[in-house]
Amino acid sequence: MLGLLIAATFVAGFWWLRYLVAPVSWTPSLAIATDAFAVLIMLAGLFPLPVGPRIKAGVTTAPLFLAAVVLPPGPAAVAAVVGSVGYNVVLRIRRPTLYLSWYKYVFNTGETALSTGVASWLFHLLGGNLTSLAVVVPVVSMYLLNTGLISLAAASQLGANPLKFWWQGTKENGLAEVSLFSFGYLGAVSYQKDPRILVALLIPIVIIYFAFSRLASANGKLEEALDKVKNLQGHLLQNAKLATVGALTLDLGHQVKNPLFITIGRLETLQRRLPTEDPNRTKVDEALQAAWRVNELTDAFLSVARQQMTKLDLVLVLEEAVGMSTTSISKAVDVARAFSVEALTTQGHAILLREALSNLVNNAIEAVPTGGKVTVGLEASNSHATITVADNGPGISQAQMTKLFEPFNTSKQKGMGLGLFSAKHIVEMHHGTIQVHSQAGKGTLIEIILPVVKTPEEGAGVGAPAIAQQPTATGS
Repeated sequence: MLGLLIAATFVAGFWWLRYLVAPVSWTPSLAIATDAFAVLIMLAGLFPLPVGPRIKAGVTTAPLFLAAVVLPPGPAAVAAVVGSVGYNVVLRIRRPTLYLSWYKYVFNTGETALSTGVASWLFHLLGGNLTSLAVVVPVVSMYLLNTGLISLAAASQLGANPLKFWWQGTKENGLAEVSLFSFGYLGAVSYQKDPRILVALLIPIVIIYFAFSRLASANGKLEEALDKVKNLQGHLLQNAKLATVGALTLDLGHQVKNPLFITIGRLETLQRRLPTEDPNRTKVDEALQAAWRVNELTDAFLSVARQQMTKLDLVLVLEEAVGMSTTSISKAVDVARAFSVEALTTQGHAILLREALSNLVNNAIEAVPTGGKVTVGLEASNSHATITVADNGPGISQAQMTKLFEPFNTSKQKGMGLGLFSAKHIVEMHHGTIQVHSQAGKGTLIEIILPVVKTPEEGAGVGAPAIAQQPTATGS
């Protein structure tokens, strides 16, 4: 349907243009006037009026109507087609990826020839008097042909009702079009009196254009400043929340530490009393290891609350995270590593990062079927490190993607829905970003970008291990 409409519009416009041009007796003055109006139409298309920081309004209606009532029908149609094709081609060259598809130029050419040619033909058929009511006829015909054909094309492409589409456009842009027709009429009256008056009329138009441009630019800068203020307000609010959470974390951490050390002490005593071959020894070892892990996490949260960063090797942290995840695999899954560096020293909270990365790898392993593959990657530059966790599982639906990082959102029967939520906050705590790219049936890719903080000892070796060893052996 759209292709048929485009072809019909172009053929009708081409035929109408030939019909109007055939009887014209070209004189040098008429040719010069036609060229001048074509240039005027092209300039109006190339320099739309900036009415907002990111909004520009097309003003080609004014010079098109001006040409229709000032020039004879044939030259008016020629000027309209040449001018519109000219500015469309120039815009296409200047911004090839942001402008129209090529086939739409064919439609625009036919539509311009029809709307301007019919308006000019009707005006001169009714006597060509600018002071009579006959001037309303070309206004109505040009508007209806222009908006009607465009509405038909757009509605055909979108599958909408063309009448509703036209009425919606008329309600939104009708007054603006009337003002452009009025301005074209003012130019026509001036041109009929003396063409030089039209040139004088263009001077304030240029001044207004540049005034609007500067105003739009100033508004754009103001919007950018307001956006920055909003971002700063968000950061201040976030920092205030973190300060409150930090105070609560310090208090809670100290309250947890005392009973935790009592528990660890009792477990270590029980561990020493049980012989190695005792079947309960393994359970005690696991309980003691879990208690030490709780202690590590408590220390990590306390260091976050105190805003204490420690030196760590990101490669070791990632290796430990993968190791923690693969030790509990209950199905045959290929977990591959793709590290572009052997060591990457930075600053952060190693234990929290390990937990976040381990959660992500666990999710990937759980998502793939038996025989599936999970690839953990690490790439580094001077300013940041990129960690990726990719799997060839079933992927994530669009509905799930919108709620992916919300707390208590999970598709697992026994899950709490806090893994991704916690991972995101830990990554953001390290001034990083986390993104998930996934399509249902095509697997999932999680990308984490962390800033690399240079340490004073950078270049002197990796230094301390990523995570400090526990003070006592477990599971001996």
